[in-house]
Amino acid sequence: MKNVSIALSLALAAFWLFSSGCARVDDEAAIRDLLGSSAYTDEDNTRSYGSADSTLSGGDENTDDGQMPFVRFRRYIAPGGVSRVVQVSIPAYPGYPDTTALARVTATIVGDFRTMFDTTTNPIQVWRKRFVDEAVRIVYLTKSKDGWRIRKLSPLEFSTVDAPYELGLARIEVHAASWPAADTFRLFSGDTMLAREELPVFVPEDTVWVRVTVASEEDSTWVFLHHGRPRWPHRWRRPYAKASTATFERFWHIGPEAGNVRSEVRPSGHDAIGWGTLWGDTTQPYVAAAWGVPYIVRAPGEPIPEE
Repeated sequence: MKNVSIALSLALAAFWLFSSGCARVDDEAAIRDLLGSSAYTDEDNTRSYGSADSTLSGGDENTDDGQMPFVRFRRYIAPGGVSRVVQVSIPAYPGYPDTTALARVTATIVGDFRTMFDTTTNPIQVWRKRFVDEAVRIVYLTKSKDGWRIRKLSPLEFSTVDAPYELGLARIEVHAASWPAADTFRLFSGDTMLAREELPVFVPEDTVWVRVTVASEEDSTWVFLHHGRPRWPHRWRRPYAKASTATFERFWHIGPEAGNVRSEVRPSGHDAIGWGTLWGDTTQPYVAAAWGVPYIVRAPGEPIPEE
């Protein structure tokens, strides 16, 4: 009888382990599906940085007023040039319940950076520099009877793999005309976890002031704003104006991309590129860094979008 009891206990333990393992696999699959379909975390957030980044950015020869010198550039990314890996930990942290999860989303972006900055040559020279960038986002999720839900997420932090020098963003400050005077969104680190309610929220026709501060081992850089609707062609890339060596500012009008007043999540990218990358030939390396921050456009009274 004792042997039968031991055998039954072992069988029940094996069944529990098998069931628990299957549940974990199902949970991880559900989390990956959610991250791949949510406007807060889907692959379009990565692609806003470069895959169809053919918008021309202007400039002029006078930089005394902080305007960008003349340059045209694009990141060319061939099909298959963006790969994404999602690592899921259940529970989110040791000691947390199994109804919590932490997902690390890593995108690797491979392509050619193409610039044209000298119009005195005939034909005009286009410089090509191969690049490999990596973008990382951390997402905290919880599970209820309705399934998994995104509770917090970090910015999508881009960096150049094996960059020859350090370049990164140190701060973003955002203030919208529709916000109270004392309210300003500030972000100081790429690993800051933000709830959906903590993301920037704008109303259609808002005017938004943005300041970006960079940290670089080299003398100079330039910063660009990517923004617009979740899908092309309603995307824009606009240069910031240089306020100081490390600080860049611009106003941003929530205008043409706010065609409907339905509450919607949209991607923004704040893209710092090394001076030699933009205005140097192929002897100068490619170095870039960016933060991708989702923002919400909604009419007054509209709810914050779910996943």
